[in-house]
Amino acid sequence: MGNRTYLTIRTAPDQQEVLFEGNNSLAYFWLLLLKRKDIEQVQPAFQTLYAGGDDEEDDNAREDSYVDTDIRIPLDEALHNAAAHRSYVERVYPALLPLYDDWRAYLATVPSHDNMLYIDLEEFSGFYVNVNQFIGELLDFYTHVSGNKAYFRPAIPDTTGWEAIGRKQFYDYSGHYRNTPEIVDYQQKSRPDRPLPLGYKLLIGCWVVFSLLLLGGGFYSLGFFHSVWLQALMALVILLPILLIIIGGLVWLINKGTQKTK
Repeated sequence: MGNRTYLTIRTAPDQQEVLFEGNNSLAYFWLLLLKRKDIEQVQPAFQTLYAGGDDEEDDNAREDSYVDTDIRIPLDEALHNAAAHRSYVERVYPALLPLYDDWRAYLATVPSHDNMLYIDLEEFSGFYVNVNQFIGELLDFYTHVSGNKAYFRPAIPDTTGWEAIGRKQFYDYSGHYRNTPEIVDYQQKSRPDRPLPLGYKLLIGCWVVFSLLLLGGGFYSLGFFHSVWLQALMALVILLPILLIIIGGLVWLINKGTQKTK
Protein backbone atom coordinates (compact mmCIF):
# COMPACT_ATOMS: atom_id res chain seq x y z
CA MET A 1 0.00 0.00 0.00
CA GLY A 2 1.27 3.44 -0.89
CA ASN A 3 0.96 6.76 0.85
CA ARG A 4 -2.29 8.18 -0.48
CA THR A 5 -3.47 11.71 -1.11
CA TYR A 6 -7.12 12.59 -1.70
CA LEU A 7 -9.24 15.34 -3.21
CA THR A 8 -12.75 14.84 -1.81
CA ILE A 9 -16.20 16.41 -1.42
CA ARG A 10 -19.01 15.81 1.06
CA THR A 11 -22.13 14.21 -0.35
CA ALA A 12 -23.83 14.30 3.06
CA PRO A 13 -22.98 15.80 6.47
CA ASP A 14 -21.03 12.70 7.52
CA GLN A 15 -20.17 11.20 4.15
CA GLN A 16 -17.20 12.00 1.92
CA GLU A 17 -16.59 10.95 -1.66
CA VAL A 18 -13.12 10.79 -3.18
CA LEU A 19 -12.89 12.51 -6.56
CA PHE A 20 -9.18 12.11 -7.27
CA GLU A 21 -6.31 10.44 -5.46
CA GLY A 22 -2.57 10.03 -5.59
CA ASN A 23 -0.40 7.08 -4.70
CA ASN A 24 3.01 8.16 -3.37
CA SER A 25 2.50 11.33 -5.39
CA LEU A 26 1.19 14.85 -5.13
CA ALA A 27 -1.14 16.25 -7.77
CA TYR A 28 0.01 19.82 -8.26
CA PHE A 29 -3.22 20.84 -9.96
CA TRP A 30 -4.75 20.50 -6.49
CA LEU A 31 -2.37 23.13 -5.15
CA LEU A 32 -3.49 25.45 -7.95
CA LEU A 33 -6.91 25.43 -6.26
CA LEU A 34 -5.26 27.05 -3.24
CA LYS A 35 -3.09 29.96 -2.24
CA ARG A 36 -0.11 30.14 0.10
CA LYS A 37 -2.37 31.18 2.97
CA ASP A 38 -4.30 27.92 2.73
CA ILE A 39 -1.09 25.95 3.29
CA GLU A 40 0.02 28.25 6.09
CA GLN A 41 -3.34 27.85 7.84
CA VAL A 42 -3.01 24.06 7.98
CA GLN A 43 0.61 24.12 9.20
CA PRO A 44 -0.31 24.18 12.94
CA ALA A 45 -2.42 21.04 12.50
CA PHE A 46 0.48 19.18 10.91
CA GLN A 47 2.84 20.40 13.62
CA THR A 48 0.43 19.10 16.25
CA LEU A 49 0.20 15.77 14.43
CA TYR A 50 3.97 15.31 14.43
CA ALA A 51 4.75 17.03 17.73
CA GLY A 52 5.59 13.77 19.49
CA GLY A 53 8.74 12.82 17.61
CA ASP A 54 9.82 9.84 15.55
CA ASP A 55 10.07 6.80 17.84
CA GLU A 56 7.64 3.88 17.82
CA GLU A 57 5.82 5.00 20.97
CA ASP A 58 5.16 8.40 19.44
CA ASP A 59 3.92 6.78 16.22
CA ASN A 60 1.41 4.73 18.23
CA ALA A 61 0.30 7.85 20.10
CA ARG A 62 -0.32 9.65 16.80
CA GLU A 63 -2.43 6.74 15.58
CA ASP A 64 -4.54 6.91 18.75
CA SER A 65 -5.04 10.70 18.66
CA TYR A 66 -6.92 12.15 15.70
CA VAL A 67 -5.74 15.46 14.25
CA ASP A 68 -7.66 16.88 11.32
CA THR A 69 -5.11 18.06 8.74
CA ASP A 70 -7.48 18.35 5.78
CA ILE A 71 -7.17 21.52 3.74
CA ARG A 72 -10.67 22.98 3.32
CA ILE A 73 -11.62 25.52 0.72
CA PRO A 74 -15.02 26.67 -0.62
CA LEU A 75 -15.56 25.29 -4.09
CA ASP A 76 -16.24 28.74 -5.56
CA GLU A 77 -13.02 30.09 -4.09
CA ALA A 78 -11.08 27.06 -5.31
CA LEU A 79 -12.36 27.53 -8.85
CA HIS A 80 -11.51 31.23 -8.67
CA ASN A 81 -7.94 30.37 -7.64
CA ALA A 82 -7.70 27.78 -10.40
CA ALA A 83 -8.80 30.37 -12.95
CA ALA A 84 -6.22 32.82 -11.62
CA HIS A 85 -3.50 30.17 -11.97
CA ARG A 86 -4.52 29.29 -15.53
CA SER A 87 -1.92 31.68 -16.94
CA TYR A 88 0.80 29.70 -15.15
CA VAL A 89 -0.24 26.45 -16.84
CA GLU A 90 -0.63 28.26 -20.16
CA ARG A 91 2.89 29.71 -20.02
CA VAL A 92 4.82 26.84 -18.44
CA TYR A 93 2.82 23.74 -19.44
CA PRO A 94 0.89 24.76 -22.58
CA ALA A 95 0.33 21.13 -23.59
CA LEU A 96 -1.51 20.57 -20.28
CA LEU A 97 -3.84 23.54 -20.67
CA PRO A 98 -6.72 21.55 -22.29
CA LEU A 99 -6.57 18.99 -19.45
CA TYR A 100 -6.45 21.78 -16.88
CA ASP A 101 -9.48 23.51 -18.41
CA ASP A 102 -11.40 20.22 -18.55
CA TRP A 103 -10.56 19.53 -14.91
CA ARG A 104 -11.70 22.98 -13.74
CA ALA A 105 -14.92 22.70 -15.71
CA TYR A 106 -15.57 19.23 -14.32
CA LEU A 107 -15.07 20.32 -10.70
CA ALA A 108 -17.64 23.06 -11.26
CA THR A 109 -20.24 20.42 -12.10
CA VAL A 110 -19.64 18.15 -9.10
CA PRO A 111 -22.59 18.24 -6.64
CA SER A 112 -21.31 19.02 -3.15
CA HIS A 113 -23.36 18.97 0.06
CA ASP A 114 -21.51 21.90 1.64
CA ASN A 115 -19.91 23.51 -1.45
CA MET A 116 -16.43 22.67 -0.12
CA LEU A 117 -13.38 20.81 -1.40
CA TYR A 118 -11.16 18.82 0.96
CA ILE A 119 -7.51 18.00 0.26
CA ASP A 120 -5.89 15.30 2.38
CA LEU A 121 -2.06 15.27 2.19
CA GLU A 122 -1.37 13.68 5.57
CA GLU A 123 0.11 10.39 4.34
CA PHE A 124 2.27 12.17 1.76
CA SER A 125 3.84 14.29 4.50
CA GLY A 126 5.43 11.11 5.83
CA PHE A 127 7.98 11.21 3.00
CA TYR A 128 9.64 14.24 4.57
CA VAL A 129 12.18 14.47 7.39
CA ASN A 130 9.89 16.74 9.38
CA VAL A 131 6.69 18.69 8.99
CA ASN A 132 8.46 22.02 8.42
CA GLN A 133 10.28 20.57 5.43
CA PHE A 134 6.97 19.29 4.06
CA ILE A 135 5.20 22.64 4.48
CA GLY A 136 8.25 24.42 3.08
CA GLU A 137 8.09 22.24 -0.03
CA LEU A 138 4.43 23.12 -0.58
CA LEU A 139 5.08 26.83 -0.11
CA ASP A 140 8.05 26.63 -2.47
CA PHE A 141 5.64 25.51 -5.17
CA TYR A 142 3.86 28.89 -5.04
CA THR A 143 7.20 30.69 -5.34
CA HIS A 144 7.79 28.87 -8.60
CA VAL A 145 4.25 29.51 -9.79
CA SER A 146 4.68 33.26 -9.23
CA GLY A 147 7.95 33.10 -11.18
CA ASN A 148 6.46 30.97 -13.99
CA LYS A 149 8.94 28.16 -13.38
CA ALA A 150 8.35 24.48 -14.08
CA TYR A 151 7.85 22.24 -11.04
CA PHE A 152 6.30 18.89 -11.94
CA ARG A 153 6.03 16.20 -14.59
CA PRO A 154 3.28 16.37 -17.24
CA ALA A 155 1.71 13.08 -16.14
CA ILE A 156 -1.45 12.07 -14.27
CA PRO A 157 0.17 11.66 -10.81
CA ASP A 158 1.54 15.21 -10.94
CA THR A 159 -1.46 16.92 -12.56
CA THR A 160 -5.04 15.91 -11.72
CA GLY A 161 -4.18 12.73 -9.86
CA TRP A 162 -6.01 9.52 -10.73
CA GLU A 163 -9.77 9.53 -10.72
CA ALA A 164 -10.90 7.57 -7.67
CA ILE A 165 -11.44 3.82 -7.97
CA GLY A 166 -14.95 3.05 -9.16
CA ARG A 167 -15.45 6.45 -10.79
CA LYS A 168 -15.39 7.15 -14.53
CA GLN A 169 -17.10 10.52 -14.65
CA PHE A 170 -13.99 12.53 -15.45
CA TYR A 171 -12.64 9.74 -17.65
CA ASP A 172 -15.77 10.02 -19.79
CA TYR A 173 -15.82 13.82 -19.52
CA SER A 174 -12.27 14.53 -20.67
CA GLY A 175 -10.48 12.99 -23.61
CA HIS A 176 -7.41 14.93 -22.54
CA TYR A 177 -7.40 13.02 -19.25
CA ARG A 178 -7.58 9.70 -21.12
CA ASN A 179 -4.62 10.73 -23.27
CA THR A 180 -2.43 12.04 -20.44
CA PRO A 181 0.38 9.57 -19.66
CA GLU A 182 0.50 7.91 -16.27
CA ILE A 183 4.27 8.32 -16.36
CA VAL A 184 6.64 10.20 -18.62
CA ASP A 185 8.74 7.92 -20.81
CA TYR A 186 11.84 10.04 -20.47
CA GLN A 187 13.92 11.20 -17.52
CA GLN A 188 12.81 14.65 -16.45
CA LYS A 189 13.43 16.35 -13.16
CA SER A 190 10.35 16.98 -11.09
CA ARG A 191 11.98 19.75 -9.15
CA PRO A 192 13.70 22.81 -10.54
CA ASP A 193 17.47 23.08 -10.28
CA ARG A 194 18.69 25.18 -7.42
CA PRO A 195 21.05 28.12 -8.12
CA LEU A 196 24.67 27.05 -8.48
CA PRO A 197 26.35 27.46 -5.04
CA LEU A 198 29.44 29.67 -4.75
CA GLY A 199 31.64 26.69 -3.86
CA TYR A 200 30.76 24.94 -7.10
CA LYS A 201 31.32 28.13 -9.07
CA LEU A 202 34.85 28.27 -7.65
CA LEU A 203 35.38 24.58 -8.47
CA ILE A 204 34.16 25.13 -12.02
CA GLY A 205 36.52 28.11 -12.35
CA CYS A 206 39.45 25.98 -11.19
CA TRP A 207 38.40 23.20 -13.55
CA VAL A 208 38.30 25.65 -16.49
CA VAL A 209 41.84 26.85 -15.67
CA PHE A 210 43.06 23.26 -15.32
CA SER A 211 41.33 22.33 -18.58
CA LEU A 212 43.01 25.18 -20.46
CA LEU A 213 46.40 24.12 -19.14
CA LEU A 214 45.69 20.50 -20.04
CA LEU A 215 44.52 21.47 -23.51
CA GLY A 216 47.55 23.73 -24.01
CA GLY A 217 49.84 20.87 -23.03
CA GLY A 218 48.12 18.64 -25.56
CA PHE A 219 48.62 21.13 -28.38
CA TYR A 220 52.24 21.66 -27.31
CA SER A 221 52.90 17.94 -27.50
CA LEU A 222 51.78 17.88 -31.13
CA GLY A 223 54.81 20.01 -32.02
CA PHE A 224 57.08 17.04 -31.41
CA PHE A 225 55.59 15.32 -34.46
CA HIS A 226 56.70 16.76 -37.81
CA SER A 227 54.47 14.78 -40.14
CA VAL A 228 51.05 16.33 -40.75
CA TRP A 229 49.41 12.91 -40.82
CA LEU A 230 51.16 11.90 -37.62
CA GLN A 231 50.04 15.14 -36.00
CA ALA A 232 46.44 14.43 -37.05
CA LEU A 233 46.67 10.93 -35.61
CA MET A 234 48.18 12.17 -32.35
CA ALA A 235 45.48 14.85 -32.14
CA LEU A 236 42.90 12.06 -32.04
CA VAL A 237 44.93 10.05 -29.56
CA ILE A 238 45.80 12.95 -27.24
CA LEU A 239 43.33 15.80 -27.72
CA LEU A 240 40.11 13.81 -28.03
CA PRO A 241 40.45 12.13 -24.61
CA ILE A 242 41.42 15.48 -23.10
CA LEU A 243 38.29 17.14 -24.53
CA LEU A 244 36.10 14.29 -23.26
CA ILE A 245 37.61 14.61 -19.78
CA ILE A 246 37.15 18.39 -19.80
CA ILE A 247 33.52 18.28 -20.97
CA GLY A 248 32.60 15.34 -18.74
CA GLY A 249 34.08 16.99 -15.66
CA LEU A 250 32.35 20.29 -16.38
CA VAL A 251 28.96 18.63 -16.90
CA TRP A 252 29.39 16.58 -13.72
CA LEU A 253 30.22 19.67 -11.64
CA ILE A 254 27.25 21.63 -13.01
CA ASN A 255 24.81 18.76 -12.47
CA LYS A 256 26.15 18.10 -8.98
CA GLY A 257 25.95 21.75 -8.04
CA THR A 258 22.39 22.28 -9.32
CA GLN A 259 20.94 19.00 -8.09
CA LYS A 260 18.16 19.56 -5.54
CA THR A 261 17.62 16.81 -3.02
CA LYS A 262 14.72 16.45 -0.68
